[in-house]
Amino acid sequence: MNRNFAYSFILLLASNHVHALNEYLFIGKILQSAHLFEVAAINLEIKEIELLGDEQQYNNWHWNLEGKVLLSGRLQDKDTNYTYTHQQIKSDRLLSTELTRRFFSNGSELSLSLSGSLPKTSEEKYKNQSYYSDVVTNASIFDAEIGWQLPLLRNAGGALNQKTYDLATLELKDEQLVFKEFKENTVASYLKTYLEYAILGEQVSLLEVHINQLSLIDNHLQQGAFDDKIVSYSGRVLSKIKTRLMSLKDEQLILSGKLESVLSANELASIKPIYYPLKTNPPGDHELSLVELKRIRIEQLKNQRQRRYYQNALKPELDFSINASRAVQKGNYSSYSESDITDIEVSLNFEYSLSGDVGARTLLRKYQLKSRQLEIKYSNKLESLKVKKQALQLKLQASLEEADLINAQLNRLAIDTLEFKQMTVANIKLYINRLIDAVELKLNYHDALIEYQHTRVDYDNLLDRLIVNSL
Repeated sequence: MNRNFAYSFILLLASNHVHALNEYLFIGKILQSAHLFEVAAINLEIKEIELLGDEQQYNNWHWNLEGKVLLSGRLQDKDTNYTYTHQQIKSDRLLSTELTRRFFSNGSELSLSLSGSLPKTSEEKYKNQSYYSDVVTNASIFDAEIGWQLPLLRNAGGALNQKTYDLATLELKDEQLVFKEFKENTVASYLKTYLEYAILGEQVSLLEVHINQLSLIDNHLQQGAFDDKIVSYSGRVLSKIKTRLMSLKDEQLILSGKLESVLSANELASIKPIYYPLKTNPPGDHELSLVELKRIRIEQLKNQRQRRYYQNALKPELDFSINASRAVQKGNYSSYSESDITDIEVSLNFEYSLSGDVGARTLLRKYQLKSRQLEIKYSNKLESLKVKKQALQLKLQASLEEADLINAQLNRLAIDTLEFKQMTVANIKLYINRLIDAVELKLNYHDALIEYQHTRVDYDNLLDRLIVNSL
C-alpha cells in the first residue's frame, strides 16, 4: 500500500475522534506536511530528471532527420575558341535520416542511414564569346548504409561510454537516501517537540492543582490570626510556584508554535504522552541498514566505477567494424548515369599509445588510494555508530532508573489530604514543605521522562527506524 495513502486512511479514521491522536498518527501528520519536505523533494526530482535525461542520452535510439534545399549560380567570361560554361545554375533537394544506438551490454554502436537527393544543373555554353547551346542534366540518387562497431579491448562491455549514466544512477540513489534521512530527522525533531509538549502539559496541570491547594492555605493564613512569618512564608512559596507555572507555560507556548505548523488547534489540544519501555535492538546486523553507512557504500561504488573507467582507458583500442552500403543513381547525362552500387567493408582497427596516458594513470592511482580511504571511512563510521548506540542505550537505561527512583521517593512521601484549618502553625509549615517536596519530585519525574523520550527518539533515529516503526 502506498505509504501516504496509509497515513491518510489512518488519519481519516481518527478525524471523528480527535482525542485518539497518538505518536504514530502524529508521525503520519508530519509526513503529510508537504511544506516541510518541498525543497528536499525538489532536489530528489531534479536528480530523477537528470537520470532520465542520461538514460535517454546513453541508452536509447537516436533518430535524426535532415533536409536541405540548395540553389547556386555562377557566371564567367573566357577569351577562348573552345566551348565553355558561361552561366551555370545548380539546384538540389536533399532529405536524409539516421538512426543510431549504443548498447551498454557490449559497448557496440549500431547506425543506419538513408538519404535521397535530386540534383539538377542548367548550363549555358559559350564559344568565341557568343551563345553556343543549353545543357540540362538531372539525376536521382538514393543511398542506404548500415554500420556496426564493436570494441574488443578499450570500452569492451561499455565500460567507458556508460560512465556518466552509471554515476548518475548512483547519485540518484544517494539523493534518495539524503531525502530519507532528512524525513527521519524532521520527524525526530517534531516528535521530540510533541512529547515534550505533552509532558509539559501534565506539569502545568500538576502545578495548577498544587497552586489551588496552596492558595487555600494562604487565604486561611491571611484571614486568621497567624504569625506574620508563616503568612509571609506561605506567600513566598505560592509566588515561587506561580512563577514556575508561568515559565512552563512560556515553554509550552514556544513548543506549540512549532506544532501549529502541522496540527490543528483540536489536534494540538488532544496530545497525550505515551510512555514506551526501553526498546531492544532487532535481531541481525542492523548496522548495515543505516543511511550513513549506505551513503558511504554508494561512494565506494562511484569510486569503483571511476577506477573501472580509467583501467579501461589505459587499454589498447581494438575495434571490429562492419559497414554495408548501397547507392542507386539515375540520370540523363550519359549512358553511365544509371548505377546500382553495393559496398561491404569489414575492418579491425588497432591503436595504442606507446608513451601511455599520463592523465589516466594519475587518476587511476588517485581512485585506487581513495578506495582504501573509503574503507577506513566506513570502518570508522561503523565503530562510531556502535559507540553512539551503546551510549544512547546506557542513557535510556539511566533515564528510566532515575524515573523509577523518583517514583519510589514519591511513594514514600505520600501526602494525605488533611484539614489544615485544624492544624497548628508548625504543622501547616510542615505540610507546605511536604507539598513543595512532592511538587519538586513530580516535576523532576516529568523532566526525567522528557529526557527519556528525547533519548528514545534519538535512538530510533540513529537506527533509521522512526518512520518504519510508525507504519
